[in-house]
Amino acid sequence: MKVLSKYIYILLVVSSLHVTCGKSDAEIDDRKEVLPPGAVTLASVSKPTLENITTISAQVKAQVTNKGGALVTNRGVVWSISPNPTIDQNSLEAGAVNGAGEFSVQLTGLTHNTVYYVRAWAENSGGIGYSEEIIFTTAAIQTVTFADEPIFIIGSTLASYDAEIVNNGGGQISERGLCWSVSENPTIADNKLVHSTKGEGKFRCNISGLTQRTSYNLKAYAINEKGVSYGRNISFRTIGKGNVTYTFNKSANPTPEELAVYARLQIAIDSAVWYANNYTSATKHVWVNYATGTPTADANNEGWMRFGTGVGYQNLRTMLHEMNHTFGTGTTNWWTSIAMVGGKYQLQHANAILKLITKDQNATLSGDSQHWWPYGLNQNNEVTSSWDYVYNCLIIEAMRKDGMTSHSGPYLP
Repeated sequence: MKVLSKYIYILLVVSSLHVTCGKSDAEIDDRKEVLPPGAVTLASVSKPTLENITTISAQVKAQVTNKGGALVTNRGVVWSISPNPTIDQNSLEAGAVNGAGEFSVQLTGLTHNTVYYVRAWAENSGGIGYSEEIIFTTAAIQTVTFADEPIFIIGSTLASYDAEIVNNGGGQISERGLCWSVSENPTIADNKLVHSTKGEGKFRCNISGLTQRTSYNLKAYAINEKGVSYGRNISFRTIGKGNVTYTFNKSANPTPEELAVYARLQIAIDSAVWYANNYTSATKHVWVNYATGTPTADANNEGWMRFGTGVGYQNLRTMLHEMNHTFGTGTTNWWTSIAMVGGKYQLQHANAILKLITKDQNATLSGDSQHWWPYGLNQNNEVTSSWDYVYNCLIIEAMRKDGMTSHSGPYLP
């Protein structure tokens, strides 16, 4: 029995030494988590940063900080209106990566004033690793803003305004145009003219049906998701309607050639009278004559106008140009001694209109003893659109305001 007890005691001692020299269960687990060289883990990605957040977009930047022991084959951004988005939801892969592993993704098609959850991700052979989540809110849609443009195209029953939308408020413009009233601060509940159903930038609206010598107010407007936005209130006053009339002297027995000339001149005089009566307040009677001995065309301040055989002068451009002479440009002492001195027009109102037309605050009318430019309609190549006829009449009306008279009636505001 004593011998057996001795052996049992030795076994217990040996067993106790074996347990003391071993590791704890926790330490054994740690050892299993230490990967051998060459093992792959998920890539690590930095917390994203945001730039240029708008109502519908945002730029997201991130960086792969650890490749996880393998080649990163793809990287990008995921987003959602719910937390912890994955690539099974909205995902966009980065198109380019710099040497430090940085990448950028532009999120588009977002909804305004909405909370989004975003994570960056990177993929290697071990799978997809996600970054820490960030949260942001897209911008809310604001009101539309307009440039502060003056009005200068004002006739007796017509007016035009050049509006400009400089900021859409971050939304989509569904309608734009003008509203006007005799009262200040008109709205679209008053008189409204729709220019188009969308778009930013500059646009011209043409109002008709106004009353002569009447004060009006107008505003540009635009509609986006925020609602109706208005430009500033602009006041203007229509001019008196012109009273330009004519007598067309024709042969009692016209030849076929004369009939063709008469047809061209008829269109020209009717059109010129329309422009003069709508965009000037002049009262004038003119006589239209076909004179084969006239080299081009001419006129005097009494209203007598002659047109030669050149077809290129039997048109609206020439008719308005000659009508300008009957009003007093190049045919009166006022023109040569007061208005046009040293090749430059000297008076305020016509130069002010030119500055508005050209949007050049240094613009000044030039001229000589007979003609003026720009918009004097001296040559056919000066006409680029029908607006050049309007501008010609606006400047003539401004010259009348500056004191030009030639039996065309006094300027009446």
